[in-house]
Amino acid sequence: MQDDDLDRLLAAAARTAPQPSEDLMQRVLDDALALQPKAAALRPVGLAPRVGLLARFAAALGGAPALAGLGAAAIFGMALGYLSPTTLDYLTGTAADAAEFFPDAEFLSTEG
Repeated sequence: MQDDDLDRLLAAAARTAPQPSEDLMQRVLDDALALQPKAAALRPVGLAPRVGLLARFAAALGGAPALAGLGAAAIFGMALGYLSPTTLDYLTGTAADAAEFFPDAEFLSTEG
């Protein structure tokens, strides 16, 4: 066998592509259909729930962690506002002047 003979055989093989039998094609298609996912049962789709104003406001601020921080800061601010030096006098039973807490800040307690 010469190189030319091999070239002629390969060229002839390339011109005539083998065709699968009808039986093989039917079995391949049956296997493919068996492996396809089944269609899900259709169910009615309702409207999407509407997001309320408070939920949108909370989301704009950063969600629950941000609201927890803001709430803690608000409670702390209210506690500081409530526990002024005169309130401490009431709770401790002693008379305390604001100047005792800030001796160099007498200008804060004067008007005008």
